[in-house]
Amino acid sequence: MKQLLILVSAILIFASCGKSEDNPVSTQAKRTVIVYISAENNLSSFADMDTTEMIAGSKAIGNDCNYIAFLDKASSKEKPSIWKYSGGKKELVKQYDADFYNSDPEKMYEILEWVKQNYPAKSYGLVLWGHASGWEIESDTVAVAENSPLRRAYGRDTGDNSNRSDSFGKWINIPTLASVLNHLSFKFDYIFCDCCNMGNAETAYELRKSTDYLIASPAEIPGQGAPYDKMTPYLFDTSGTTAYQKIIDIYADEYNSKEPLSVIKMSEMENLANATRVILQTLAPTAEAELNLSGLMYYDGVTMNRLRVLYDMNDFLLQNASDNEYTQWKQSLDRAVIYKRIASTWMTNGHINFNDFTATEERYGGMSMYIPRTFYNEYSYSKHYNSNYHQMQWYHAVSWNSYGW
Repeated sequence: MKQLLILVSAILIFASCGKSEDNPVSTQAKRTVIVYISAENNLSSFADMDTTEMIAGSKAIGNDCNYIAFLDKASSKEKPSIWKYSGGKKELVKQYDADFYNSDPEKMYEILEWVKQNYPAKSYGLVLWGHASGWEIESDTVAVAENSPLRRAYGRDTGDNSNRSDSFGKWINIPTLASVLNHLSFKFDYIFCDCCNMGNAETAYELRKSTDYLIASPAEIPGQGAPYDKMTPYLFDTSGTTAYQKIIDIYADEYNSKEPLSVIKMSEMENLANATRVILQTLAPTAEAELNLSGLMYYDGVTMNRLRVLYDMNDFLLQNASDNEYTQWKQSLDRAVIYKRIASTWMTNGHINFNDFTATEERYGGMSMYIPRTFYNEYSYSKHYNSNYHQMQWYHAVSWNSYGW
C-alpha cells in the first residue's frame, strides 16, 4: 500500500494548496450515500435496472440528502462516471475521460474522497455493488488469467469493457479494501454489501475500523440485487440500527425470505474474536485432529472444484463445542450480529446443494467463517487457502497459528 500512502499525501497537499476544478457543496447534508457500482462484468445489465430503481427511490429523500453513484459498466461507449440522484432525476456530476480498473485501490480512494469533498455531510453510508467472494485472497496487482477459477473479495473489473461471466478481471482483496477505507478522511456509519458472501467474520473483522455497521449476506445474492426503489429512504435514515434492520427486512421480503442477511455491529468484533480464540482452545483444531464439518451449513463449495471455505460459524461451534462453552461464546456472537434474517434456501449459481444441510434458526448465525483443513492443500484450486489466510487479521486474532495452521 506504499502507492496508496503516496497518493493520500499528494491529495492532501493538493487540497490545501490548490483550487479544485470541481465545485464543492458549501453546506453539509444530513447524509451522503455513495453507491460504488462495479459493473464492468456480467452484472452490467443489472446495474441499469438498479440505477433506475435508485432514481425512483430518490423521490422519497429530502434536499438534505446526497445520493451519489459511481458507475463503471461493461460498455465501450460509456466511461466511468459519477451521478447524483434526487427528486426522481439523475444528474451527471463527473465524467472520466478514460477507462480504469474500479477495483484499483488508488482509484477507489480517489473516487471516495472526491465525493466527500464535493458532497460533505454529517454522516456517510457506502453501498458496495458488484461481485464478491468472501475473504478469499489472490494477487491485487495483476488481473486473474482467462478462465482461471480464482476469485477474490470484491469488485471484479474485466478491464476490457466486456460482460464475460468467468473470473477474468481484477479484484480487490479485503485487507487492501480495508486499507483504502481506513485512510479516508471520513468514516462510514454503515457499509451495505449488495454483493455475495461479504457476511463473514474475516471481512467484518478487517473492516471493523472502517464503519460502525456492516450489512451483508454470508451467502450469494441474486443478480438483480436490492430493491432500491423501496430501500432508498432507509439508506438515508439516521435513526441507526432500526433503519439497518429495515434495510434487510425489505431485501429479504423482496425475495420471499429466500436470502439470508445480517446486521453486524463492528465494535463487537474484537470481543467476538476474543471469545472465538477461547473456544478454539477447547477444540484444538490441528491437522492431526480436524474437527467434524459433516452436515454443516455452508455458503460456497458444492463440489470438489468449489471447496467449502465459508461455513456458518455458529453451526460450526454448535456442532463441535461443549454446551457450556458454546453458550458462553454465543453471547458474544449475539452482541455482534444484532439482527439477522434466515433463509432455508436461497438463489445459488450451483454453489450449494441444499440436501447437504438443513438451515434452522438454531444453526444459522448470520456470519460465515473459514476452517483450515489439510484437504485444501491437495487441490490446485485451493492449495494457497491455508497460507493466504495468514494475511487476514482474524487469523491472528483467534490464534489459528497456535494449532499449526
